Amino acid sequence: MKKNHRGEHPASLANLMPAGPGNQRARKHGAYSRYHPPEIIERITPEAPAPDRLEGLIQLEEARLHSLLQEKARWDAKLEYSELVHNDYTLTSIRSDSNSTVATRERPDFEQLIDRSMGRISALVSEKERLAATPAYVAGQVSQLLDKASNEGMTAAETAELFERAGIEATFSVKQRTRAELAYAEPVEPEGGMTDDELEALSAEYAEKAQAESDWLAERREEVQKIHAQKERERVG
Repeated sequence: MKKNHRGEHPASLANLMPAGPGNQRARKHGAYSRYHPPEIIERITPEAPAPDRLEGLIQLEEARLHSLLQEKARWDAKLEYSELVHNDYTLTSIRSDSNSTVATRERPDFEQLIDRSMGRISALVSEKERLAATPAYVAGQVSQLLDKASNEGMTAAETAELFERAGIEATFSVKQRTRAELAYAEPVEPEGGMTDDELEALSAEYAEKAQAESDWLAERREEVQKIHAQKERERVG
């Protein structure tokens, strides 16, 4: 029978018993490594910056919650079709004597595990929001945004938009530069619009038509006056 690197049988008591405090084998070889992308695991190392660590922990816990929900669905499906085996139950205790070893197993308490996971997610989100509101964190974010805008040669308006997307209020200097930049910006002509020459030509054409209409009305008034005068002479004569 194949043994592990410690020379133990895979079903030995040492492998069946829970790991001690501080043991990292689950993170390296167990559920974390199976269900969670390595880039998330790397972000929660103690060396990671606090915001990245919190975000990584949130994503890790969300992935763990998703895994728990999937595992519960699989367990319930096996139960419905009577396909459960002893490994589907949680090992709760092991009793050994000189003659035998008895292992006690129970249904996994999915509900408690899911509640705990949701509680951890809520606590992590609250801590992240608290940290995001601290002056030190905001100042660090502002510095990063200004460096990014400078390195990429952004205009003041583009820098202000960068702050807006990050959910951070733009600095006073950025606001002032944006106002000055917009004040001297030339309006963008809409696609399909008229040029200045075309507008002047259209205006001259309109003025010409208006003058022609005015002349026509004056002629019609003169003709009407002549007709009335002729009828009045005929009536009197």
